[in-house]
Amino acid sequence: MDMHLQVELTPAGGDSLTLPVHYNNLMQGLIYNLVKERMPQIHKQGYVGGERTFRLFVFSRLMGRVKEIRDGHITFHAPVKFKVGSPLKEFIEALAEAFLTVEEMRLGSTVIWTGALALTPLPDFSSGKARGRALSPITVYSTLQNAEGKKKTYYYHPQEKEFGQQVKANLLKKAAALGIEFPPEAQLELQPVNVRSNDLKVVYYKDTVVKGWMGQYVLSGEPQLLRLAFSAGIGAKNSQGFGMLEPVG
Repeated sequence: MDMHLQVELTPAGGDSLTLPVHYNNLMQGLIYNLVKERMPQIHKQGYVGGERTFRLFVFSRLMGRVKEIRDGHITFHAPVKFKVGSPLKEFIEALAEAFLTVEEMRLGSTVIWTGALALTPLPDFSSGKARGRALSPITVYSTLQNAEGKKKTYYYHPQEKEFGQQVKANLLKKAAALGIEFPPEAQLELQPVNVRSNDLKVVYYKDTVVKGWMGQYVLSGEPQLLRLAFSAGIGAKNSQGFGMLEPVG
């Protein structure tokens, strides 16, 4: 059964945690470091579906009380929590075990300790319909060329039909990477609900600007694709901390 892993983190010897505002790459680095011995393929090769390579995991933004945001840094009151999803049972097991056994972990320059861990099973999707809340921004985009031949990235709004179309196409490729084949006519539709203008988030991943959307979404279609949406994430750049959904309702 697919599950989400919730991890509680506390900085060693402190009651607050200060990180760069754009901390996705630090979180990704922490996860890779913890699973690289048991699952080196996650980082090195990934899993191929179509012409794409997937890492097949996704993680949320940090959840906690914010103390202050200043000079490009965000300070949280400790502890903080975050969630991780993957359709690979071995990955969730390896990550949970590492959080429990690794003596010293670093998030950026801060030494951190693991607090509580919790595993939450995903619900039954046999009804073919599910509502989800974004725990990290969902990013869907195309690379276009202007009249001068220069490339430009266009990020889709959840209300644009291409947003849902690309989410479906991406999930079909993830399924193929897992050895699950669906016919092209397999159904998956995404409808944004409670998505407001302030749900647009602009994130710097290393030196790349990424735009994505928080908010709530209703997904309907093949139950197996719905399960994959909630375990592996939707949209692009899941392993960089984008597109994690949490079931609601």
